[in-house]
Amino acid sequence: MREPPVGQVPTADPGFDVPADVYADHVVLRPPNRLKARAVRHVDPKDSSEVDPVRRAEHALDLLSHEFDLWMNAEIDALEAARLATAKRRDAGSLADLYRAAHDLRGQAATFGFPLAGEIADGLCDLMDALGDRPPPQPLVDHHVEAIRAIVREGARDRDHPLGAALAAGLAEMRDAIAPRIDGQ
Repeated sequence: MREPPVGQVPTADPGFDVPADVYADHVVLRPPNRLKARAVRHVDPKDSSEVDPVRRAEHALDLLSHEFDLWMNAEIDALEAARLATAKRRDAGSLADLYRAAHDLRGQAATFGFPLAGEIADGLCDLMDALGDRPPPQPLVDHHVEAIRAIVREGARDRDHPLGAALAAGLAEMRDAIAPRIDGQ
C-alpha cells in the first residue's frame, strides 16, 4: 500500500486550510476537531466559587420536585388507562401498552419520590415477563394498579410506611402463589 502524499486543500476562507491526504483519484479531508477545546471548561480545584456538579444536579431536581407529584399522577393515569384497555381486550396490543406503562412507572417512580410504587410496578412487569404472551389474571393487575394509586395517595414513599409495606408484601405473595402455575403451564 502506498503512502498518501499529505497536502492542504484550499478553501474559500484563505485563513482556514484543511489538512488532507491527496490521492490520484480522490482526496481525504481531515478537518481539525476544535470541539473539545470549546467544550472543556477548566476549573481550578482550589476555586471554591465553582459549585460541585452533583450539588448542582440535586439543586435542579429540587427545583423540579414540585412537579413530581403531577408527573407521578400522569404515569398512574397512563397505567390506569392501560389496565382498562387490558380488561376490555386481552390482546397483544393492550398487554404491550400495560407492560410499557408499568415499565415506565417502574423506572420513574424512584426519581419522583415513590420507590415503593416503582417496586410494585416492577413486580407487575416481572409477572408479565414470566407469563410471556399469556395475559396476567385481571384481578391481580387491578390489585397492582390500585396499590400504586393508594401508595401515592397516602404518601407511602418507601417500606417504612406500614400501609405500603403491607401492600407490597401482599402483592408479592399473590404473584408467588401463581408462580407454580406459570412454571407448570
